[in-house]
Amino acid sequence: MTDRAPDSAPLSLPLEEVRDTLARNLSAARSALGLSQDQLAAAGGVSRATINQLEGAEGDPRLSTLVGLSAALGVSPVFLLLGRDELDAIAKAPGSKEAKKVQAYLTPEELDTMRRLLRSGVAKNRAKAVAIGSMAAVTAGVTAGSLAAAAIGTALLPGIGTAIGAAFAASWLARKKAEEAKDDDE
Repeated sequence: MTDRAPDSAPLSLPLEEVRDTLARNLSAARSALGLSQDQLAAAGGVSRATINQLEGAEGDPRLSTLVGLSAALGVSPVFLLLGRDELDAIAKAPGSKEAKKVQAYLTPEELDTMRRLLRSGVAKNRAKAVAIGSMAAVTAGVTAGSLAAAAIGTALLPGIGTAIGAAFAASWLARKKAEEAKDDDE
């Protein structure tokens, strides 16, 4: 007997695609926070070689590694694995106040520049696009965790990705702070 419902189709997610997504998101978040690979490794409790492998889309991390790195970056582990399709689906949902707040700081010219830089496929240009999106997030007053999420969003989907990433991170951090406050009260 199988645990699978009879009508469900198996979900197929190519491992290479997930590794590429993790590599792109980890690198974008680390760069946005101005951390070196050594600094992130120390904060995340892993070796620099592990960071290098993951950013090179060659690693196969344990869950504890993802949790440690996401904690060091101030984001949920989900943000490290969020791909273009997921972000695109989220972008089609109605925008939150936080998303609109960040988008208000991006001019049409900046969005065009970001799209052009990202389309080039060159890591240096992606970093420039992330910097533009991160600057908008900082100007909008988002926190470090939100900034990392905004960088991930920018790398995946300029403009709305920055806004959605920042909004998700802001809500996640607010929920986390509320849980910590509740734990402190007990």
